Amino acid sequence: MGILKNFSTSTSWVVRLLWIGIAVDVIAVLSGLSEIWLLSDIEAGTYDYDVTAAANRNDSRQGAIGIVQLVLYLAQAIVILGWIRLANKNARALGARGMEFTPGWAIGWYFIPIANLWKPYQAMLEIWRASSGSPDWKSAGTSGTLQGWWAAWLVANALGRVSFRLSMKAREIPELKNASIATAVSDVASVVLSLLFLEVVKEIYRRQTAWPAAAPAMPQDSAGLPETA
Repeated sequence: MGILKNFSTSTSWVVRLLWIGIAVDVIAVLSGLSEIWLLSDIEAGTYDYDVTAAANRNDSRQGAIGIVQLVLYLAQAIVILGWIRLANKNARALGARGMEFTPGWAIGWYFIPIANLWKPYQAMLEIWRASSGSPDWKSAGTSGTLQGWWAAWLVANALGRVSFRLSMKAREIPELKNASIATAVSDVASVVLSLLFLEVVKEIYRRQTAWPAAAPAMPQDSAGLPETA
C-alpha cells in the first residue's frame, strides 16, 4: 500500500502555516520590542511626543497582531493535529506493526491534563520510529530534533501562560514592561518551536515517502517536503 495522498496535502499545509506563523511571530517580537522601548521612555520621562496617541497606536498594533496570532494558532492546531493523525495512520498503512498509540490517541493525549506533559511526545516518537520502514522499528534510536521540539513545546507553553497572567494583572508601567518582556520572550520561543517542528515534519515525511511501497503523491522540494508554492 502506498503513502496516503491526503498526507502529502496535509504536510504541505502544515509547512505553509508554520512558515506563516514564524513570520507573524517575528513581527510580534519586533512590535513587542517597540512597546518595551515606548514604555521605558515614558517611565523615564524622555518621550517627547503625545503619550496618549502613542499608547493608543501601540495598543491597536499589538491588539491586531494578537488577533492574527490567535486565529493562526487555531488554524495551526487543527491542521497539525490532523497531520499527526494522518502520520500515524500512514505508518500503519505502510506496514508498521504493533504500534501502541492509535491515530485518535496520538492527538487525544494533547487534551488530557498532566498526561499531556509526556504522552504526546511518546506518540510522536512512536510515529518517528515506525516511519523508518524497519521491521524492528521499536528498537530504533530517537533524535535530538524530536527531543528539542518537545522541550520547546513545554517551554513555549509555560512562557505563554506566564505572559498571559502578567498581561492580565498589569496596570502600572513597570508591570506593563514585565508583561511585554514576557510576551516577547514567549514569541521568540514560538519561533524556535515552529522551526524545530518543521524539522520533525520534514523528517517523518521523508521517512514515510522513502518506504519502497510509498509513492509520493506530489512533487518534492530539495528538503524532502512537498512543494508548497
